[in-house]
Amino acid sequence: MLRVGDKPLQLLRAVREIDLVELPEADSCCGFGGTFALKNAETSTAMLADKIRNVSTTGAEFCSASDSSCLMHIGGGMSRLQTGTRTIHLAEILCATESKVVPV
Repeated sequence: MLRVGDKPLQLLRAVREIDLVELPEADSCCGFGGTFALKNAETSTAMLADKIRNVSTTGAEFCSASDSSCLMHIGGGMSRLQTGTRTIHLAEILCATESKVVPV
């Protein structure tokens, strides 16, 4: 966890022209955690399944986060399941929409 609180969510809320859907249990880990996924593969897989299930319930086109490792793990799982949801880093959203951000 990056321990940045709700700052990324505040930034996303400030972007115009996106429909922000908050993720159920967003504060739950995706199960990657560096070597955790290797040393605890079964637990990691179960945690990832929970995360993907939560993402899928939103119906979102994209899943965003601030941690590239989490995005890689979640994106890989969603790709294997062919969910149609893609991952995107928070910075990519902000960069693509910089002129559409409401000053906070």
